[in-house]
Amino acid sequence: MSSKLHIGILAAGKGSRMESTLPKVLHELNGKSLIDYVLETASKLNPESTTLVVGFKKDLVKNHTQNYKLNYVSQDNQLGTGHAVLQMQSILENQQGHLLILSGDVPNITPNSLLPIISHHIKNNRCATVVTAVVSDSTGYGRIVRNINGELLKIVEEKDCNDEQRVIKEINSGIFIFKISELFPELKKIKSNNAQNEYYLTDVMELIGGKMPVHASIIEDSSEVLGINTINQLSSLENNNS
Repeated sequence: MSSKLHIGILAAGKGSRMESTLPKVLHELNGKSLIDYVLETASKLNPESTTLVVGFKKDLVKNHTQNYKLNYVSQDNQLGTGHAVLQMQSILENQQGHLLILSGDVPNITPNSLLPIISHHIKNNRCATVVTAVVSDSTGYGRIVRNINGELLKIVEEKDCNDEQRVIKEINSGIFIFKISELFPELKKIKSNNAQNEYYLTDVMELIGGKMPVHASIIEDSSEVLGINTINQLSSLENNNS
């Protein structure tokens, strides 16, 4: 078992709902770019490497983050989170250990919340862990579907939810940990036959789960995993943090 931790951060999105020409991750929260919050958290986890997936106006993002020790890969076509992670294959597929996936637009996540989850994943040599949260309003998030024993069955994106799944309050945070040796072979198998015609990273959990148990770990403070999709959400988070 390898305890080495690598980190991948998804920062390729345009963020069209932000109604701005600026890449979403460069929008500021209390005077600091969203991506800076995430990169600072990542550095405190002392990873073997950190890879940033860039895309929309990637030169702006790369220039902004040039003082961090990073690998860069480019997702030139926005084909979903699974496709974004697949861009890291050339850098990571021969590495030992585990890969933590973070989102560049989720600024409140803290090392103190992540460390116990990472440690539990590595100690148990898990193939896949998803960080989840229980929220009062799950609108807009993928739902965590568990079996009768409470084990993770699958993650369903909101646009693909049926009526029963839509009322589930446990959501996918977009934060994952994978054993690297298991991730990329399964990632190549996912399809885009869904409402958004995208390659969902969440689908790889079901593929891995078909062979071995995967774990869903609920984070205590759900506010840490709130993402930013609109200017209103950014303003709301700024007000709550001030």
